[in-house]
Amino acid sequence: MAADVLLYNALNESNRSIINANATLDTNIATQNSLCTAAQNTINTNAPALIANAGPNQANLWCLIPTLPATGCPWTAGLKVCDTSGCWNCGATCTWTVPAGVTCARFQLWGAGAGSGYGCCCAFTPFGGTGAYASVIIPVTVGDSYTICAGCAHCCRPSAGYGEVNGFPGSSSYVTGTGLSNFCAEGGESSIGCQLQTRCICGISQASYCMFLGGCVCNNNSVCWHDSIAAGGQGGTGSPGCCFDNMFPMMSSCRTYYGSATSGTVYGIRGSYGSIAVNCNGTIRVQHPPIYGFASSSCCCCIITTNYGGGCQISATNGVLQIPGAGGFANFKCGGGTSGSFGDKGKIGMVCVSYL
Repeated sequence: MAADVLLYNALNESNRSIINANATLDTNIATQNSLCTAAQNTINTNAPALIANAGPNQANLWCLIPTLPATGCPWTAGLKVCDTSGCWNCGATCTWTVPAGVTCARFQLWGAGAGSGYGCCCAFTPFGGTGAYASVIIPVTVGDSYTICAGCAHCCRPSAGYGEVNGFPGSSSYVTGTGLSNFCAEGGESSIGCQLQTRCICGISQASYCMFLGGCVCNNNSVCWHDSIAAGGQGGTGSPGCCFDNMFPMMSSCRTYYGSATSGTVYGIRGSYGSIAVNCNGTIRVQHPPIYGFASSSCCCCIITTNYGGGCQISATNGVLQIPGAGGFANFKCGGGTSGSFGDKGKIGMVCVSYL
């Protein structure tokens, strides 16, 4: 009997130690859960601003944009509003009425992309700017009506022959209705010169161009080789052309998104410019920035080496960059020509609605 009592006491002591250890673990787990919750709340609070300022070089942060309602339930249906004519630059509108049984919806906007310029007199234009993007998830009520507008890109291709010096900006996409206020995504920006000046990154100003990392932006907002540079003038290299690399990095544009929701948070991404690099032999390397929802297919890179390369010859109607919000294809013209080099149209705006 005495042996049993001793064994019982030993086991009880061992169990007490385990119970105390478990209590300590429970306390530590609760503390860590509290810290994780606080960290997640901080991320959720700051995510919209973080994503908005991430830019095209930090597309990995776009995963912070919620894609499902707080319940985590998958969407059961949806609709897409955009140009379906095959032109890839027109707009589209419709009215959506919340059907029976639907209580939650996600609205996504892509502003239309901007066109690329024509490029002339030994000059080139990069990809047109992409449109902004916006997303919001809100509760909806059966019978509520929403007006949906997918912005259009410009219908014409710019060319020197028509006196059009820039690619045309894209139009905004928007949704109006219950629970939403001023919810829209602007179309892409086409003018390189205006964008550089707005962002205060232009360098030495000249009569007809400004220097930027060894290159020059002409009054027609194409990137060009200028006589004073070729002759070794101010900021010039003394070589027959501007020799530079990564002259324009990939960066956000000033085209942005707007809006608020009474019972939801609006997330968005500003429009973007692609990158440009030019070698002294005139080889041009351009890269289109990524677009939300199409990052793997929109972030294309190519090299233009031929006269009259790019522009309308590599367009959405030819199967290239058939992506909402994408900019017109980069364009190149050499030999001093002032006509015959057409830019490319920007791509369609789009609105997607998912609901359950």
